[in-house]
Amino acid sequence: MQSLKFLDKIDRNALKLENKIYRGAIPWFLLCSNEKKIVYVSTSNRNLENYYSMLEGYSGDMEKDLSIFENISSNKEDLTGINIEILDILKNRSNFILFLNLQITLDIFFEKVNFLDFRTGSEYKFSEIVDFLVENGYEQSYMVEKKGEFSRRGDILDIFPPNMENPIRFEFFDEELESIREFDVDSQRSLSRLEEIKIFGNILSGNNYELVELIEELRGDDVIIVLENEELLNYKMEEYILINREKEDVYRKRFENLKKKGSIIETVNFTEEQMETFKDKEKLNKLSKTKKVQLYTKTYAKKLEDYREIYNKKQIDIVNYELFEGFIVKDTFVLTDRELDGYIYEKKRKVNKGIKYKKANQILEDDYVIHVQYGVGIYKGIQTMDGTDYLKIKYADEDILYIPVEKLNRLEKYVSYGEEPKLYKLGTRGFKRKRKKLAEDIEKFAAELIKIQAQRQSQNGFVYQKDTVWQEEFEALFPFEETEDQKKAIRDVKEDMESPRIMDRIVCGDVGYGKTEVAMRAAFKAIENNKQVALIAPTTVLAEQHYKRFCQRFSGYPITIENLSRLTQGKSKEILKNLKKGTTDMVIGTHRLLSDDVEFNNIGLLIIDEEQKFGVSVKEKLRQLKVNVDTLTMSATPIPRTLQFSLMGARDLSVINTPPPSRHPIQTEIHTFGHEIIADAINFELSRNGQVYIVTHRISSLSNIESLIRKHVPDARVVVGHGQMEPSKLEQVIVDFVNHEYDVLLSTTIIENGIDVPNANTILIDNAHHFGLSDLHQMRGRVGRGSRKAFCYLMAPPLSLLPDDSRRRLQAIENFSDLGSGIHIAMQDLDIRGAGNLLGAEQSGFVADLGYETYQKILAEAVAELKNEEFGELFAEELAQQNSAELGDSFVAECNVDCDLRAYFPETYVPGASERMLLYRELDGLSSDDEIAAFRQRLLDRFGALPAEAEELLRVVPLRRLGRRCGAERLVLKAGNMTLYFVPNAESAFYKSQVFQRMIDFALHPAQMRRCELGEKKGKRFLRIKQVPSVEAAVKVLEHLVKPAVQS
Repeated sequence: MQSLKFLDKIDRNALKLENKIYRGAIPWFLLCSNEKKIVYVSTSNRNLENYYSMLEGYSGDMEKDLSIFENISSNKEDLTGINIEILDILKNRSNFILFLNLQITLDIFFEKVNFLDFRTGSEYKFSEIVDFLVENGYEQSYMVEKKGEFSRRGDILDIFPPNMENPIRFEFFDEELESIREFDVDSQRSLSRLEEIKIFGNILSGNNYELVELIEELRGDDVIIVLENEELLNYKMEEYILINREKEDVYRKRFENLKKKGSIIETVNFTEEQMETFKDKEKLNKLSKTKKVQLYTKTYAKKLEDYREIYNKKQIDIVNYELFEGFIVKDTFVLTDRELDGYIYEKKRKVNKGIKYKKANQILEDDYVIHVQYGVGIYKGIQTMDGTDYLKIKYADEDILYIPVEKLNRLEKYVSYGEEPKLYKLGTRGFKRKRKKLAEDIEKFAAELIKIQAQRQSQNGFVYQKDTVWQEEFEALFPFEETEDQKKAIRDVKEDMESPRIMDRIVCGDVGYGKTEVAMRAAFKAIENNKQVALIAPTTVLAEQHYKRFCQRFSGYPITIENLSRLTQGKSKEILKNLKKGTTDMVIGTHRLLSDDVEFNNIGLLIIDEEQKFGVSVKEKLRQLKVNVDTLTMSATPIPRTLQFSLMGARDLSVINTPPPSRHPIQTEIHTFGHEIIADAINFELSRNGQVYIVTHRISSLSNIESLIRKHVPDARVVVGHGQMEPSKLEQVIVDFVNHEYDVLLSTTIIENGIDVPNANTILIDNAHHFGLSDLHQMRGRVGRGSRKAFCYLMAPPLSLLPDDSRRRLQAIENFSDLGSGIHIAMQDLDIRGAGNLLGAEQSGFVADLGYETYQKILAEAVAELKNEEFGELFAEELAQQNSAELGDSFVAECNVDCDLRAYFPETYVPGASERMLLYRELDGLSSDDEIAAFRQRLLDRFGALPAEAEELLRVVPLRRLGRRCGAERLVLKAGNMTLYFVPNAESAFYKSQVFQRMIDFALHPAQMRRCELGEKKGKRFLRIKQVPSVEAAVKVLEHLVKPAVQS
């Protein structure tokens, strides 16, 4: 790699001498500075990330340790972890650059934390380690899932320290520490091995300090603090104070101390005139004659070609190295792809972990399950018989079915409506008849689903250009720090827009989690590419709120935004005229936007907010409009139909699960109606100068509740609002409540959308059992939007008196009160209501009869079958890839394995029955050798060396896959023989395929004739192979059978 030629021009005292530095030069000034200990503070996470990324990727001499802390979190362990890391840096490192977001510097820091040193090969007493962990704030759990937890299994100890991104696994041999491994909390796989580590406690002690005091206490004057852009720092400070008024005096004092201790620099960028010079080759040529010019690029060959004439004259240097932004240092102009092409630097990011739905398909004892052959039963746990694990399933009349774990693929969790499913006796034909009848209906739906997928694949949309400097500037004006999930959603949307495929993405995230900002960035990108944008909202109030927010966010740019709803009837003709002419860039409105008189000049993006609030007819119009337009849907709790489409791949899904900093979970409780609970809730909120929502489902109930409040809480200022009031009067009620003219807003569900009052942190919902799950979640989301603890009280009759689906709804909303639980609420809604006939207005009985997972399985099989047959031409390319790779499995949906070998996880290896069930389920879902290898490695990491029974079980999965590749519907491995039962239909194309010919060639080969038998039994053709004593031997035989095709 060529060196960075500008480094020798940087003054090593510049941080102290200069107060204006080019933003692109900041990381290099920090690198070259004579100062050894630097704390760099900014309000912009983007800037901090770019500086850190530049220095992290630098391969030259790097004497300074790098650390970056961007977001402050409400999570205790995260705060403790940041404190520990900063303490460690200040106390123990002699050269460092510490990048900090301003908000972190305003927090309290402690000076002491206890720790234990671990080194491989040393000896430790388990009892002493556990005592240390308990005394220092750790909690023991069965499996570590979050910071501050530890777990022990035999000679393996897992600890999740508060200052680390991943937990640590210690493996002992008696008292000797054999290995230290960092592992992934989701996959349980090791990430790296360590020789030694310091494990800090989960509680801090000693004196508490603000950052400046802590630095002075520990390091005195040898640490310098650099603050970036005073005006932005002041602006951000006011923002923090608005969010948390109670800390205003403390924040101001700490901020002033920070400014006294630190030195302030202002970042500068190239002027517009300079940017024009760099993009014009003639002007750049002229500049290079009087100044030194260096081009740093990731497209080296292209730049050599583009600037060959100037380069050959040795007037410029072209370096194959990517910088995020250009700058001037002394007489040298350092230019990058940003200045020359207008494209912004993209940091190399770690791959985000996929969405994990909490225990979405975990089977617990007494859960309903469904067997593909025998129907719905009740899971009664794992029973070990003859040294093998069996799943015990109870059917009607106390009939019991025992399923060996290798046949777990025949069983699914039953997920459906609230009503009890029907159980059948074993041996009867009831369930078989029902399944056959439903299969025909499912096939019709599968055809519709395929048509939607095919339509998306066959049509090309507009391809938007990559982000420009203007897009970056717009995004930098976002006043808050993006969460990781929000960044991921933004990247997903941009990738969709920059690809030729028409976007149809749903962004799911709780109220206040930043969905609107995702939509704003997509809208800006579309408008910058000369496309019009439409945003449709379910209510006039919400449309008006969006209009004001978009106008505020887009101010400063030559972008015209209009609002089309009943509030703007007087201007509607003019708005419609400008839309048609193309002079209006964006229009926001209600379903009025779908009227016949609304014509766009060049619409490119449709944004739909809270899709679940629109009626069927509106959705049908939306579906017609969406065919050729990129569509972005925002929802806190997508309806089951929408979620189903996303999970099946007909729509794309992004989930924002991470709460904004300082957001707390909403405490949710179920109570029976009574004046005590109402009075207590209001009095508590009044004591902290807060406000209260009270919601009921009937207008007629409002006066009674109002009288009750005035009687028991006479000091409370109460106002009533409902949908039958005049719009102007209702609007005044809401404005007065927002301005804290009233303490209590008593209303119908009008508060569900469009009202944002950070000071309201308690909501009481009367007759909560009458509301849908999505409605309850939306209303609860109206509180808890600031840094205060919020409360939601669901008032309903005793649960024992409620219908089953109402009871389950209330229990679901109470249980899922964690931050970011909207997606889980939607999954639970899918549980309770079923997905229905996802393309029509009516609900269907598919899910009620089969359960959600079995329904999904049968639907997936139907889709695959139709792709092979009816829609073969549309999916020819996809099918060609499948058939070339999968051999005989294009003829067989599934191969069932039946064996008499000991293949299971012994209780001595995996102690918990529920975890054994989870592992069996996960193993059943694996499909490739890589996945099985990763699963095996995880078992090794978590439980130690695998016993022989576990090794055999792991081989059953590839055995089932290889059996399917051989075209076998059933594989029996008993008494040292392996029997493959082939496709039952004698007319099947399988019997004319190369796969079957290979089976015959193998059986008739002279070396194999004595151990092979070809035959037919009850109309089923089979191949029996003798001398196959184990699953391992069976796998080797089948690998030999499929190997020639794999090589060809």
